[in-house]
Amino acid sequence: MKPTDILILNYSLFKKMKDLAEKQESLISEEQMEEFNILLDQREQIRTEITANMRKYHDETKRTPFKNRDQEVNKITMQMEDIIRSIQDTDKRIEGLIISKKDAFQDEIKNIRRGKTAIRSYRGARQKINRFMDRKG
Repeated sequence: MKPTDILILNYSLFKKMKDLAEKQESLISEEQMEEFNILLDQREQIRTEITANMRKYHDETKRTPFKNRDQEVNKITMQMEDIIRSIQDTDKRIEGLIISKKDAFQDEIKNIRRGKTAIRSYRGARQKINRFMDRKG
């Protein structure tokens, strides 16, 4: 396989990864964690495939003199860098969403704990009900 073919393959894999990242962003907004995790696993598989392809690419380029590398390689590399930056931006937004959801969840837990404490404090404070008993008749 030629180095350009490997890069083209990786370029398409990075595009898939970008699409998955964008889907993950919408899923985290909708709090659909199971689907989010499925896409996370798919992204990991793609990352593994890209890593294996890059090893092949480096093996191939060791055999090719630097002068003989074509402009297409540079073009594809620049496109991949753009996609990688886009994926990183999306991941940062996802991370921000996760942090805000985590903070909201922690606030809810604090409120529940305060409520439980308040309820416990009223348990022993039963008031006697005053009853009027008519003894005359």
